[in-house]
Amino acid sequence: MVIGACGYGATGSSVLTDLLREYDDIQIFDDFEFILTYRVDGLQDLQYHLMERYSKNQSGDYAIKRFLKQSKCYNTPFINKPCDGKTFQRLSEEYIDEILQLSFKGVDTADMLSGNLVRDVFAFASKKVLMPKIIEKILRRQSFIWPCRTLYYSIEPENFFEASRRYINRVLDAMGVDPNKPVVLDQPFEGNAPENSFPFYDDPYAVVVDKDPRDLYLAAKYTKDPNFKFTPKTNVDDFIVFYRNMRKRRTDDERILRVRFEDFIYEYDETIAKVEQFLKLGEHKRPKALFDPSRSVNNTQLIRLHPEDGNAIRKIEQELPEYLYPFEKYPDVKFEGRPFDGAARKAFSQ
Repeated sequence: MVIGACGYGATGSSVLTDLLREYDDIQIFDDFEFILTYRVDGLQDLQYHLMERYSKNQSGDYAIKRFLKQSKCYNTPFINKPCDGKTFQRLSEEYIDEILQLSFKGVDTADMLSGNLVRDVFAFASKKVLMPKIIEKILRRQSFIWPCRTLYYSIEPENFFEASRRYINRVLDAMGVDPNKPVVLDQPFEGNAPENSFPFYDDPYAVVVDKDPRDLYLAAKYTKDPNFKFTPKTNVDDFIVFYRNMRKRRTDDERILRVRFEDFIYEYDETIAKVEQFLKLGEHKRPKALFDPSRSVNNTQLIRLHPEDGNAIRKIEQELPEYLYPFEKYPDVKFEGRPFDGAARKAFSQ
């Protein structure tokens, strides 16, 4: 079983990994966001261009080209990665070899349209003048100098999903995952539509954690975490658009459990029971040893710390009423600490 701790970005999905560490026989790998399926130029983009909306060969060729280019990204030092960068690149190249139907030397129209004026002029001159009118006349045979390159051809490969799942499993193996035990990954599925990534995994389940927009806005605005720059934070109107549109096509599936971050805190017992039933967990051996709702409650109702943002919060309440958590049902809650500051888990200054 592959369990995805999923969210929409800083919506509290780490609460699940903290909680599941309190159970035995579950592997937790959350040092790296396992976004290989839905990242730009990832597996879902390959699926689209090879299996669903290929245009002649051009889109599939460039999709594979971009995928292979992206496979080198984990050679970059100082970034979190699933495994050694060279190992990841090798596994990615082997995967493409499995689904590739043929490759050949050539040049495509897209190679003339990079947007770099100087490059495109020289590429056009090489294709139209240098190769056919000079080199090939001298050599009396076909020439494949730049901008010619290896072109990739694969249209509806029958083994696409089988090979893709094998690729994911090989990456997990390189990470040290035991395939005989449930494993928890960080963000392996997209929060709005996890099922889009399910075909690439064996036995996938997603727990999607969402957070009240008021707290998310204030957390974004006041965080010191340098990673928290993926959402608008200086304009509340932009934030409202961002928050709403991310959730407008939210889907459901029997393998998806959607839980509010606040429910883990304000409705602890009921929510833990819901997660245990969904994931078929065993005995809760170390309750509250790692996820302590009395500490995490300080990450909620942040307006108490920032009353000067009252106008922005009222606007969020007016525009996003369906996403608000009913804090008014819990008038006796106590705040005895400071909120965590983003992924870095530092405390806000008060």
